[in-house]
Amino acid sequence: MNLLFLRNSLVLILLLGGSIHTLAQQFTVPVFPDSQSEIDGNYRMFESQFDWILANKDSLNIPFVMHVGDVVNFDNLSQWETASLQFDRLDRAGIPYAIALGNHDTEAVGEYNGSAAPGNVNQNLRKTAKFNAYFPPSRFIAQRGRYEEGKSDNAYYTFQTGGVNWLVISLEFCPRQGPINWAGDVIRAHHEYNVIILTHYHLTGKGEIADRNAGYGDFSPQFVHDRLVKLYPNVRLVLSGHVMSSALKVGKGDHGNTYYQLLQNYQNEDFGGGYLRLLHFDLDAGTVTAEMYSPHYHDTKADSSTYQLADFEVVRPKIPRQ
Repeated sequence: MNLLFLRNSLVLILLLGGSIHTLAQQFTVPVFPDSQSEIDGNYRMFESQFDWILANKDSLNIPFVMHVGDVVNFDNLSQWETASLQFDRLDRAGIPYAIALGNHDTEAVGEYNGSAAPGNVNQNLRKTAKFNAYFPPSRFIAQRGRYEEGKSDNAYYTFQTGGVNWLVISLEFCPRQGPINWAGDVIRAHHEYNVIILTHYHLTGKGEIADRNAGYGDFSPQFVHDRLVKLYPNVRLVLSGHVMSSALKVGKGDHGNTYYQLLQNYQNEDFGGGYLRLLHFDLDAGTVTAEMYSPHYHDTKADSSTYQLADFEVVRPKIPRQ
């Protein structure tokens, strides 16, 4: 009787272990495109995205959430309060997230309009007091470090899925040389992590890497690509927004690694449409399925924004010899 009980218990444990492994290797990461128009014009769309994440966090095994920037349209307290209240729902549910700063999330734009604020626009771009007041480093439960103390403008985050380590680096808009160098140091120190670079501006609407600094940033996305993205063998994804609407560019790094650069932004389409970029990972199959889904309309875009990344390779931690 006892032997039978032990045998059956062992079988149950093995079966559960297999289920846990499968679940851990299959997960979904929601990515917010620019939400500025939703915050400014249709708050319900923004709210519906959080409703959906919270309703599906367990069934889709959501380990992490990202936002490509331009959270708000104008840098005023009212819009930051609106955004903060929704992210507070993720805080309460214990769902970690990272936010890249868009140009509209800074003092580069007016407090109540999208025109350039008075003064030096490049300097204003680095003034992010309201963002950091509403989203201090202590609020990001997966944040492990940052370029400037007390500021999440450039920061890194980690999470794990089934024994696979992930590193998310958020970079400021058209970054300065200092954050670029810092990000490289972080990636080198996390060589057993799969790197996702989260930045507001990278691809153009035609799917090319932007070669300008938008007229008021520091270094262009092409500069960042050449001096950061392509240099490290564990870079896997670059996520961005800023321009309309969806694009994919496959890159090959200096070490032969393949990385995928994804654009998603629908701010000029029906207030953004409430769309989320959903990345469905299946690490055993080596695939990532990408789609744009709107919880507001219960609709998936039937266009080129849906695709599958095949042969998606991940770095796995080395097991020390006994």
